[in-house]
Amino acid sequence: MVPARVRVAFAHAAVQHLADREGVDVLHIKGIATDDAVRRSEAGGTDADVLVRPVHVGALLAALERHGWHRENSFETGSPFGHAATYRHDHWGYADVHRFFPGLHADPDAAFAVLWEDRLEKQLGGVTCPVPSLAGQALIQIANLARNTGALPGDPYLDRVLGDGSPLAADVRTLVDRLDAQIVVDAVLGRLDRHRDHPDYRLWRVTTQRGTRTEEWLARIRAARTLREKLRLAVRAPLVNTDHLRHTLGHEPTRWEITKEFLDRPRRGLLEEWHTRVRRRRRG
Repeated sequence: MVPARVRVAFAHAAVQHLADREGVDVLHIKGIATDDAVRRSEAGGTDADVLVRPVHVGALLAALERHGWHRENSFETGSPFGHAATYRHDHWGYADVHRFFPGLHADPDAAFAVLWEDRLEKQLGGVTCPVPSLAGQALIQIANLARNTGALPGDPYLDRVLGDGSPLAADVRTLVDRLDAQIVVDAVLGRLDRHRDHPDYRLWRVTTQRGTRTEEWLARIRAARTLREKLRLAVRAPLVNTDHLRHTLGHEPTRWEITKEFLDRPRRGLLEEWHTRVRRRRRG
């Protein structure tokens, strides 16, 4: 069996090979693409994550689909932030294609340009792959912590990259300002309430505090920047996530399975709300 780290490296290499052929700019992020100096843990992840220049996203997705990659999740169904689509290849495994990175609240085109201008290079699977600067890698690690873990104010990693004695701290903080990422830094430092007036405050609160699906959808609608986007999310909220259902069932869902899931959602939603309220009441 091929070790997971090797397979992920080849997934990075395969994506970069297609990006080079198509003239697409990508930055390899997270996992084994992260330098040891700023990596939080030894785990290398199970997929290859790439951040794509927004205007190049369509070209890369089309190239992936022409070369044996199959979509597992779309941008719309992959996460509350709508930031990444997941693809799978029979040989190379999984790749997450990011059109932006949650927590970097600058305009996605501008944010990519900032990360791209100070990029470094790393050999992954024998292919030269662009990666963010060390400060950029550290900030992405912090943003990822905010999204997946929540508040970790005592985590030694934060002192390693943000503390007064850290050689990276000044560069990371400069990047935080340039990419409008202070809310995610404060989220992991346990200071999210400083940003109550931020449009994404409720979305980050429900993400870091593991809120209910109802709270998540209400936060997503509130965070949407335009009325059109708010309406689109409101219409989608009650619908079944067929990508998720496919993974759960292990096959393409039938119409009856989709209908059954749709009809069962209100019951599960009410149960989740009740259990969450009880848990929060017990916590005080």
